[in-house]
Amino acid sequence: MNDWIDAEFRAEHAYLLYEKGRWAEAASELRVAIDINPYNSAWHFNLALTLEAMEQYEPACRAYRMALELDPGDVETLNCLGVNLTRVGRYRESLRHFERIQRIDPLYEPAYCNRIVTYAEMGDHDNAEVMFYLARQIVDECPLCFYNIASSLYARGDYARAIYCWDQTLRLDPDHLQAHGRIAETYWLLGDLQNAKSHYQAELELAEDPDVDLLLDYGDLLLDIGQLDEAQEKFELALAVEPANIEAHFCLGELALKRNQLTVAEAQFRLVLELDPKFPGAHTKLGRILLRQGFRRDAARHLLVDMANCTDDPDLLAELGELLIEARQTTQANAAFRQLVNLRPDDPQVRHNLAVSFFMLDKIDDGIRHCRRALKLRPGYPLALYNLALAYLRKGQLPRARRYAARAMMICPGDEHVRRLSRQLGMTGLLSRLRDRLTGGDYRDNIRR
Repeated sequence: MNDWIDAEFRAEHAYLLYEKGRWAEAASELRVAIDINPYNSAWHFNLALTLEAMEQYEPACRAYRMALELDPGDVETLNCLGVNLTRVGRYRESLRHFERIQRIDPLYEPAYCNRIVTYAEMGDHDNAEVMFYLARQIVDECPLCFYNIASSLYARGDYARAIYCWDQTLRLDPDHLQAHGRIAETYWLLGDLQNAKSHYQAELELAEDPDVDLLLDYGDLLLDIGQLDEAQEKFELALAVEPANIEAHFCLGELALKRNQLTVAEAQFRLVLELDPKFPGAHTKLGRILLRQGFRRDAARHLLVDMANCTDDPDLLAELGELLIEARQTTQANAAFRQLVNLRPDDPQVRHNLAVSFFMLDKIDDGIRHCRRALKLRPGYPLALYNLALAYLRKGQLPRARRYAARAMMICPGDEHVRRLSRQLGMTGLLSRLRDRLTGGDYRDNIRR
């Protein structure tokens, strides 16, 4: 067999391997064929497709460019190169290739359809919508166009139209992968958990092989719904597909926590930390377990590790702040809540928690300022009213203390703590003794979180 025949044989064999999903072997065969005959543009194109299937997008771009050197006007190669350049974030370069297609063949619909994604990734949603309507002038009902514009609408927060467009994708292509998953994600965001569940289930039924990320998302939703057995089934299935998946172990730990199975949860979170010592939130969850078991010092050590690494996750900062207060690491709790206020400045609960941490540090004026801000954001916030009454009592400003206690009493007349404070504030003969008792060594014990 001469070299040229060998190259043809390897290229044919690569096609069969590609069809079987044996992409690394297919790429190896194509590279040998190309070494023998580097002038076949189709082989460079097929190598690029194979690398793309392996999610090696930069090498795929290089292979598409080699194909274009041999066949500069091939619109399919230009289109694939544009798609992959978008995937690696080189949007301007991607647009140049799509515009080149438009000059070669103005009726090539994918050049408009795929530009929807490029413009959406750039945040240029007006041009994304222009591309959608230009594409529809060529192919009126393209499922991928509806899918792509739905993603743009979702990014803009236009969730109703996004769901409508993904529904159109499924109307035109009932087997379209990811559309059900995106609809499920959107319904979940909107709080419609049952609709979210049905679409996650539909997505799983379409997939030939279970997608790990989809299984984890679906399991998280089931945790929210409270269907713990089903959630466990999804997490365990994810581990069956990918045994070393850290997120699956983390999710199983969270599930065990919900069931109050502290030993099981602790084992899962320790396994997570063995696999990745910096996995976000694992130290915090372990700290929560140790606090429940009464090991405050060990808990604090884990919480402080996450505190050192956590700067931009609001949910983790909120949990850390509350647990750090419980672990008597008040200065660090205050730091967590201050970071959280920067991320969620208009969240009344965040403002109140920051105020509590200031009160715990005996920084009364700072606490009052944030408590008052919490009340502006949520008028009638009972905890803020109660703690303000206590803070003003601490400062000896009894009329203000009475006023806030009275407001708290109007909102929560049955609250035992509010009733006791209001009753005691009303007994003027006991005020000096009350102030000494409530603002002395046990002041922090009266603050409510």
